[in-house]
Amino acid sequence: MIVRDHLPLRRVWPFVAHRLVLLFLFDLAVAALYTFGGWKEVALPGLPLSTMGSAIGMFLAFRTNSAYERWWEARILWGGLVNSSRSFARQVLTMIDRAPGVSAPSEVQRRLMHLQIAFVTAMRCHLRRQNPFPELRTLLTEAELEELRGHSNVPTALLVRKAQALRDAKEEGLMTDFRWMQMDGTLGEMTTQLGSCERIKGTPLPRQYDFFPRVLVTVYCLLLPFGLVEGMGLLTPLASTLVSFIFIALDTVGRDIEAPFENSVHDTPLTSISRTIEINLRQLFGERDIPAEVEPVDGFLY
Repeated sequence: MIVRDHLPLRRVWPFVAHRLVLLFLFDLAVAALYTFGGWKEVALPGLPLSTMGSAIGMFLAFRTNSAYERWWEARILWGGLVNSSRSFARQVLTMIDRAPGVSAPSEVQRRLMHLQIAFVTAMRCHLRRQNPFPELRTLLTEAELEELRGHSNVPTALLVRKAQALRDAKEEGLMTDFRWMQMDGTLGEMTTQLGSCERIKGTPLPRQYDFFPRVLVTVYCLLLPFGLVEGMGLLTPLASTLVSFIFIALDTVGRDIEAPFENSVHDTPLTSISRTIEINLRQLFGERDIPAEVEPVDGFLY
């Protein structure tokens, strides 16, 4: 996620440079033919191009809004996961009984805390199609890691492990049926959040939203110098390239943010959010080995 006040041109230029350079050379050829070659017939009326540009602009705005809605929904879901994790930690600390006179969290409580951190870590790696096991080694036993390797959906398997740990605590008399139902409801919220993120990950925007804007923008940018050359002459390449940059940038922005779980600079900052959850949970449980917060790198938060 971009957190800096401005986006440097060197970050934008590589994504649009190839198309803009080719369009500039094309615009230059049109201007030269009209000015020096006497090809007056290449000039087109400006009104149809203006109408076409307005229509394409609305189409691009609709596509960009659709892509932003996906990005923002992903952020809402992970914000909900932060709240669910904190609620789960609070429930673990207050609804599971400890031995009389003991104030420190029990082994059962710490195990549930580690399982929650493992779930958040596995969910992040699952959405980004990364290997979660190197990060899970400090949270789970080797036997648990080996069992999880047989699952294609590691976060779901960890949800089941948390549910089993809660069931065992209930059977040992550490919590009442009502408390167990409350905590199981929190696990249900996490299941919904995981499934909603998988829906966004597995259902891209319709390919028509990607294909037609690119084609329409390309056609419009190719026609634009013909509509400007009569009034601007040799200045046509500058004006046409500037307008083309605006349309190409809008097209690029919509394409960048439509997939919020690809581990790019445009994504929802899953690494930072999952680290925040881990810090919160470890502090609530009184642990001293607290990891540092994820800091932005060159104005980008991952």
